[in-house]
Amino acid sequence: MQEILSKFDAQGARVATVLSVIHYTTDEERQKYINDGYIPISGEDYQHYIGNRGVGDNGTGYIRDTKTGKPVSAPPAPPVDEEPQEPPVDAERLAVYEAMAAQAERLAAQAERIAALEVALKTKGCDRK
Repeated sequence: MQEILSKFDAQGARVATVLSVIHYTTDEERQKYINDGYIPISGEDYQHYIGNRGVGDNGTGYIRDTKTGKPVSAPPAPPVDEEPQEPPVDAERLAVYEAMAAQAERLAAQAERIAALEVALKTKGCDRK
């Protein structure tokens, strides 16, 4: 049977796993992993850490208990801040929309002036076509 060596972070989460015959074959190679913080775990414990035994009591998986060395339910995930009710304003897009609105106002005013000039020309007898 293959030996399983796993490395855990300070909170007990599994960060890496190596297997005998696949990752190491000699005692010297194995010792390098042990010196790097890897510890032997059972196949059943490994199944918990990789999620094959469910997601634990809090839905966040399993971590290694530092006292017993066995898998325990990981703590609940931290609460997520609610999204703001109003979407954030993108200053660049707002500036572009404001410039477009100002340009539309200028074009509308220019169209009114042109229409007024055409009316004035028609009343003076100059029909421009």
